[in-house]
Amino acid sequence: MQCFLLTFLDAFFQYRADFPSDLQKQVVFVDLAPIFSQMADAILRRQIQLTVDTISEAIDGAEGFQNTHQPQHYESAKFSIEQVVFILEKIRIMWESILPRSIYRKSMCNVLGSVFSRITRDMLLIDDMAAEETLQLQGLIHLALENLSSLFLSLVENNDGSTKFLDHDAWIQLDGILPSLKKFRKLAELLDMSLKSITSCWESGDLVRCGFTSSEVQNFIKAIFADSPLRKECLGWIVRTPA
Repeated sequence: MQCFLLTFLDAFFQYRADFPSDLQKQVVFVDLAPIFSQMADAILRRQIQLTVDTISEAIDGAEGFQNTHQPQHYESAKFSIEQVVFILEKIRIMWESILPRSIYRKSMCNVLGSVFSRITRDMLLIDDMAAEETLQLQGLIHLALENLSSLFLSLVENNDGSTKFLDHDAWIQLDGILPSLKKFRKLAELLDMSLKSITSCWESGDLVRCGFTSSEVQNFIKAIFADSPLRKECLGWIVRTPA
């Protein structure tokens, strides 16, 4: 934002001589600073929305992450994730260099929140998953997380740049400022869990703390596990256990 503001101020001083003489005497920095600040805020908001829209188009290319057990669909989904990572990295490099840290973190969290929410939602809407498909989806989530490590580190407080790896404390901090990331990471775990383990996670409240709803968990179980007395029993437990 400071960069945007300086750009406007430069334009003001460059063209100030073209102002009417009476206006030149009246207009000073203190008059223009609030206006330029508002303009900078508006530009940043548009930049954030443009980034979200561009990433959304990239995610559209994954076609809902359906049928990733088939090579062609998997490659499309993988390319979509790689595009998302590429866009986010470019934005990180640009924003981190010009925005104050607090504004950078807030802006990036807005974008990331939208990204992880969208991908998680699309994956949870899949109504039937083959066993191989769950592994492929899990791999795509891990691909995104691993390739965004530099971006995640840039959001961690008290990181002086010397830390190259995300430790447990860093993940806790990130989950706190990015609830959708916590849910996204938990989904990767669920894709490799047994039916009883998923049910236990719901009963313990772990899934609720990660942002999952009862209907999401029920639909997820129906998509992965074939109809059986055990599935019926577990679904019943989830329905009866309040969120």
